[in-house]
Amino acid sequence: MKSLTKIFIVLLLSATIAFGSFNNYANSSPIIPLDHSQSIPSDLQPQILPNQTIEIPMTITYKRMVEIANKTQCILKPIGAYNKSLEWPLGDIDSLRLVAERFNSDSFSFASNYQIDCGIGKEKRNLQFSTSLDTEGNKKINIGVINQNGNQPAKLTWDQMIDPDDKSLLNPPFGVNAFIRQKDQTSIWLFEVVEK
Repeated sequence: MKSLTKIFIVLLLSATIAFGSFNNYANSSPIIPLDHSQSIPSDLQPQILPNQTIEIPMTITYKRMVEIANKTQCILKPIGAYNKSLEWPLGDIDSLRLVAERFNSDSFSFASNYQIDCGIGKEKRNLQFSTSLDTEGNKKINIGVINQNGNQPAKLTWDQMIDPDDKSLLNPPFGVNAFIRQKDQTSIWLFEVVEK
């Protein structure tokens, strides 16, 4: 019985040594000197360690985008909103800037009231922007030029939104244009503020 135990221990030790050595070398790569002057970038493959997270770069395609192009010398400041579904996504917009917010929501509906601030002593004007996409995929856009602060002008503009057609209004000395455009897989609601 003792000899059987000795044989079992010898076999166990042999297996442990063999598999232990195998495990040490199984996950290693041979080190081969690399002449960087002879290789091209596609030849180089970085070593991946066990349990290492591999990050694969992905290009995210957004289905929806709201953009405001401020083509004036003034700042656009949000001073009210109407959020029927989701929240108005954009804040202050500096002069001569294009600002966008991207998202993948299947439906949304909101409006905002912006004040055109050209500095001290300048008369302030307001513009309203309204966008909508319902669950059936119907797109709508609208603009307003109600010179009043708060949420009510945004709600009124939202209430009057009926179609996806291009819009254009004046609030002298400013004008505002609204369009819905498609670029690849992205629908874009674009508002453009200009000085007349």
